[in-house]
Amino acid sequence: VNLGTRRKAKAIAAGYFFTCALLDNGSVKCWGRNDYGQLGRGDRFDRGDEPDEMGNELDPVDLGSGRKAKAIAAGNDHACAILDNGALKCWGVNSSYSGGALGLGNNRNRGDDADEMGDYLPAIAVGRSRRVLAVDLGAGTTCALLDDYSLRCWGYGEDGELGNGGTANIDRKSTRLNSSHITISY
Repeated sequence: VNLGTRRKAKAIAAGYFFTCALLDNGSVKCWGRNDYGQLGRGDRFDRGDEPDEMGNELDPVDLGSGRKAKAIAAGNDHACAILDNGALKCWGVNSSYSGGALGLGNNRNRGDDADEMGDYLPAIAVGRSRRVLAVDLGAGTTCALLDDYSLRCWGYGEDGELGNGGTANIDRKSTRLNSSHITISY
């Protein structure tokens, strides 16, 4: 896969018909299907299926002014990046079927229209002064391991995948989620 002149991948994450790579310079490039903005390009055009769409022609995802990624994850139709400051940003599908997997307090997709990425895309509120150590995504679920080793999950929960003993979809901004979490002991 051509990622650009002198660029190498440090990590990859594959979703449902799309892939993202974390590059050696801390940027993120995504390609493939883009029905919901999961490529983070501000449009819904697929990338990588036509000549001249990869390599230097494939712009990196705009993560915000001066921000670099430390880790990436991909779900069915959404993606997330842990930033160099420990913040978490997610983009792609956020509709009612995903249960609010982007954790932004609504069911609006991000990354499929102009002015939704970069500094326009807020970091997810995971807790006061908390940093994200790891993130993983499911079909419509997002889980983040925080620096206090608590685990926060939100999004689609109708089959119990949020681990909170219930079957409701829970957006990250929900007060129910703020008060329930799983603690991992080492």
